[in-house]
Order: sequence, then structure tokens, then C-alpha cells
Amino acid sequence: MTTTRISIDISGMTCAACAQRIERVLSRVPDIEQAVVDLAQDRAVITLPEGQGEKVAVAAALAAIASAGYQGFARGGTLAERRETRARRDAALRTESRWLHLRAFVAMLIALPFLVAMGIEVFQSAHGHVIPPEVQFALALIAQTFCAWPFYHRAYAALRSGTSNMDVLVVLGTTTAFILSLRHLWDGSAHHGAPLYFEGSVAVIAFVLVGKVIERAAKHEAGAALTALAEMLPDQVTIREGAIERQVLREPLQPGMQVVARPGAILPVDGLVVEGHAFLDESSLTGESLPVSRGIGHAVQAGSGVSGGALLVEVRAVQDETRLARLARLIEDAGLADAPSLSLVDRISQIFVPTIVGIAVLTALGWLLAGAGLERALLIATSVLVVACPCALGLATPIALVAGASAAARRGLILADHAALEAGADITAVAFDKTGTLTAGKPTLVRVVASEGGEDAALQAAARLAHLSDHPIDAAIVAGARTQGVFREDVEQFSAKAGSGLSGVFEGQRLQLGSKAFLDPDGQQASDIAMLETRLDPVERCLPASYLSVDGAIRAILVVGDPVRPDARAAIADLRSLGIRSIMLSGDRQEVVDPVAAGLGIDDARGGLKPEDKLAALKALAEGGTKLAFVGDGLNDGPALRIAHVGIAMGTGTEVAKSAASVVLARPDPRLVADFIRVARRTRAGIRENLALAFLFNGIAVPLAVAGMLSPAVAGAAMALSSISVAGNALRLSHFVR
Repeated sequence: MTTTRISIDISGMTCAACAQRIERVLSRVPDIEQAVVDLAQDRAVITLPEGQGEKVAVAAALAAIASAGYQGFARGGTLAERRETRARRDAALRTESRWLHLRAFVAMLIALPFLVAMGIEVFQSAHGHVIPPEVQFALALIAQTFCAWPFYHRAYAALRSGTSNMDVLVVLGTTTAFILSLRHLWDGSAHHGAPLYFEGSVAVIAFVLVGKVIERAAKHEAGAALTALAEMLPDQVTIREGAIERQVLREPLQPGMQVVARPGAILPVDGLVVEGHAFLDESSLTGESLPVSRGIGHAVQAGSGVSGGALLVEVRAVQDETRLARLARLIEDAGLADAPSLSLVDRISQIFVPTIVGIAVLTALGWLLAGAGLERALLIATSVLVVACPCALGLATPIALVAGASAAARRGLILADHAALEAGADITAVAFDKTGTLTAGKPTLVRVVASEGGEDAALQAAARLAHLSDHPIDAAIVAGARTQGVFREDVEQFSAKAGSGLSGVFEGQRLQLGSKAFLDPDGQQASDIAMLETRLDPVERCLPASYLSVDGAIRAILVVGDPVRPDARAAIADLRSLGIRSIMLSGDRQEVVDPVAAGLGIDDARGGLKPEDKLAALKALAEGGTKLAFVGDGLNDGPALRIAHVGIAMGTGTEVAKSAASVVLARPDPRLVADFIRVARRTRAGIRENLALAFLFNGIAVPLAVAGMLSPAVAGAAMALSSISVAGNALRLSHFVR
């Protein structure tokens, strides 16, 4: 049965419980077969059966999301519509973030005098209030209404949907402390020594809001990849109508029109070459490391770079129908098959919150049965709620992630999504793209073989011709000549035949540089060529080569390839020492991939893969239980970077690859991948240590509170101390050194 999938951007989600709640309300909407909510990218994807009206279903879904307390933005089908929706969603998220920062700032300003007063009152012999009761009430009222409003909103939404979260615990503890304090203020007893508990409610609100700020800072804002994709293509293009050429905007292009693409241009459309010949850099789309020859009758793709000639392309696909646009949707939709897993804290909170509430209720009932008054029983129950309030528990994960990110940054690891540190600790295998990741990613002269040992002279002669060409292979030959100090420019009667080779004259000698078919069309020099080729190793024979002839006799072969990065072998060995398997997934031909993989010691090498093939390979490995990191650098790697357990992009890669990844290597050193996994493992250990500290305090303090040995004020101080201990442990993690 055919189904339709529709994406909806969402603002207002703060935890995995939010995602679960939205999934539940969407699942109750008629005709929605499935709803999956992705917390990391702030979106939901609903699946509709064939024939179901999309507009009606989307409107119902948006209404359901609003009823749950969130805001939804339906994405359009085109890239332009998606960009517009994302802009509206991002504006809502920015507004929400500004309010969160303001509330946290105000709450901390209010909490500081209370915390100072608590310290002073500990050393006072006579009970008294350092801060006048009316001032305490005014400050606490601001905290309880303005600062704590999001907690009330989310707690109400959670209870209405039949669930509980940490917001419920925050609301119960702070509201009870506030109401008890207000009672003592109302009857005047606060002015005669009766205790106030405003400081407990204020401190809880302030600490939890700070935790929310840290969590928000750790979230990765989705959508940058699509912006980078849109910016790849030129806004204006040249079209030909009969014998006339003119500039037009890209948007009105239609199939059947003819587009002119000259050297240095980026193709704006998918189409068929009807005139001309050029070399296209398709590495970001296909992973092919070297430019490919394209002439009449060849299909070409939007996003390809043109060099070595001009093309006239008949438009076959534009805008959202191009392969580039389909790749954009792959990047955006990868990884949505399964619902996001709950974080460890969220799983714990689902049990912890109702447990603590139950303990508080039983405590109040127990003290009432023991003969204590109602106020005394409520006060003790409030102490239980306050001391168990999840400040340290809520901070345990985000503050450890921030500390881990700090340690990663010092190693040259840029984290676009701090949650990657949690995921990175589980990695069991790393899959690498080849071109630009384990290799340099650009054509480089790797070998010159010349008759009679005249390599330098042959390179100099080839460079005399090559410097007048803009082909990347010729540019590599010129760069090689410059490096070896033999580059010269002087040549006469230069000519170029597109797709074949170059010719010129120097000191009376006829020089030619190009393919075998160009230099020896009749095969008369096959034996001389074969003799030179025997001096190449098996890897070099698979690489592109230019042949040099002098006065009609072939004298040299110049091999251009994509050399392996100097640290690649050490990177693979480092991963093996961590017990991690290495895999290569490349768009290059298998005969090129195999020798590179063998030289590096890679466990599994697969070549000739399109982006869809890489995606399928990663899914198959994941279904087998492998926790995969994928390392890439090109546009074609975008979908794989999204769907992998952790996506890692080279800092020298395309903006699309870096935007699609969770981790970016600041320098092109594959050894940083192993460093990331080490930091991730240490961060996970830090999270567990923080959680253990948080529960250690609760394990000691909750029984004391149940026994009536802690007032809400002291309970608030204990809660603050647990948060400080968690922060201190995180600081130690931030200075983690290998």
C-alpha cells in the first residue's frame, strides 16, 4: 500500500518525554498511520495512507501538537517551501531561547541573596530573617510566576497526557514550599520567628533553569545542510535561444531549455550535453576523486563543477527534481525510520519522579498517623520533594556533555551536536569515505616514468603545455613541476583538443601531452608504451595518466592520483587498538579502492557506491547490531553522515558535509576520529559518575528528610551542594587528557 510521509517542524520540545507526548497525541489523530518525533531535529514525521487528504491531515496534526502545548510548522514539498517553514520555526525557537535565558538570569539574580542569607543564618544564635519576609515574598513571587512558568506549563501538559516528568517534581516541591511560607507570612507568624521556605523554592527554580540553558546550548540546530545546498547553485544562468545567449534567473528554467556552462561554472540543472566537451568535478555528488570527461550525449548533474571546456546542456530536471535536490531530501530525512531513544536521565526520571512523589505522600500520611500536625507533616513532605528535586540529576548529563565538548575542542574536534558524545561511546565500527577523507582529495602528481631516465626533463616539457590548460590533471602536473623546481612556461604554437590533449613547440621540438589515443591513434607505439607501463606498480596502473611525446615519439608517462593522507595508516591502527573495526565506503572504482584499503589495513572495503548505496550499506550494518560512525567530506556523504550513529566530517570538506555531521575535524587528520571516541567514552563515564553522585546525595538526604531531620531550607542547601559536586566532577572531565 502506498503511503505519504509529511514532515512537521516543532518548537517547544525540551526532553524525550516531550517527544513521546507528541507521538501519543499524533497517534490518536484519525488516518495518521504512524508518527515519529525526532527531538534532535525538532520535527515530527507523520505517515498517511494512500488517498488521504494531506491538507486535512496536516491541519489535524498541527491542532493535536498545539493541544499538547507545542507549536508545529508543516513543511512544504519543495526546497523553497521547506526553507520558508524552517525560517519560521527557527524564529520561534530563537524567541523561546531568549525567554529561557532571561528567566534563568532573573532566577539566578533572585537566588543569590537567598543563598547568602542562608549562609548567614546558619551562624546566628537567635532565629531571624536576614531578608525581610515581605522582600522574600516579592522575590519568590517573581521566581514562582515569571521564572517557573514553563515548568507549570509542561507539568500540566504531562499530567494531562497521563505521564510525569521532572517538571512535575519541580512544581510540587517549589509550590508547596511557597504556599507554606505564604501561610506564615499571611498569619503574621513569620515576623515572630516562624520559618520561611521561600529560599528552597527559589534555589530549585534557578538551578533547574540553568540546567535547561545548558541543554539548549547543546542542541544542534538542524537545517544548515539545506542552506548550504541551496547556495551551491548560481542564482543566474546563461541560456541559449537559437543564436542568442542571455542571462536569466535559475527559478524559471524549464525542461527542454538549453543552458550554457563555461569553465569555472557550477551546473544549475540536470540535463544532457548537446554540444561541447568538458571535464566535470562530480566528487561532491558521486565521490569520484578525479574530474570525468563529459561530451555530447552524456548526462550531467546539478552541482558539478565545469573545467577544460564549455558545454551546452539541454535541461532535463530543475529545482526539486534534480539529483541535488533529491540528495537534500535524503540528508533531511535520513534516520527517521525509528523513534528516538530516551536518554538515560529521561528513562530514570520516568521511575524516579513518581517514586519520590509516592514517598512524599506516604511520609505525610505517616507523620499524620504518628500524631504530628498537618503543617508539620506537609513541611516534612515538602523537604522530601525539595531535597529530591532533580537539579543535580537534570544537570548530570548536559554539564558533562559541555565539559566533554570542551575537552574535545582542545583536540580539534568541533561538536555540532553535543549528544554525539553519548552516542560516540557506543561506536564499534568506523566507516570512511575514501576521497578527501583518507586521501588528500585533490589530483596530485604521484609518478613520472620516462625513457632513458629523463624524468625531470619529461616533467618540465609536460608542464610547459599543462600550465596553459585549466584541467585539474594538468594543474597537478604543473604543481608537481613547481615542487621539483623544474617548471618553465615558454612554449610556442600551443593548441588544445578538448577531451584529448595539448600540443606545442619548444626549441623546434613538437611536444604533445594527452591520452594514448591522442598521441598514438594507430597503435604503432604500443610496445614502447607497454614498456613504460611495466615500470608502474599495480596501484599506479589504475590511476589516470597523461602521456608525453616529443617529435611523435612517446617518451614518458605522468601518473596523477589522490594520495593517501600521511596519518591515515596510524589512524586505522589507533582505531584497532580501541577494538574498533574499520570500513571503507567509496564512490571510486573497486580496483582503485582495494589497494588503498590493503595499504592502510582496513578490514572491509567497498567501491563504486552511489550515495544511496552508502546509505543502504550503513543501514545493513546497523541492522546487524553495529554502532557506526561515518567519516566523510563531500556532498555525496551527506545522507550517510545523517543516518550514521555519529556523523564525522573533515574540516576541509564541503559545507554540506560539515552541516550534516555531528562532529567536524578542525584539521584534516583522520587520527582525530580515535581521539573523539576516547573523549566520548570518558564523557559517558563522567555522566555515570555525575548520576551516581546525584543519587548518592538523594540516597542519604531523602531518608533524613523522611525522618524529619531536614527543613526545606536545609534540604534546598543539600540540593545545591549535590549540584555543585556534579559541576565539580564535570570540570575535572573538561581537563581530560589522553
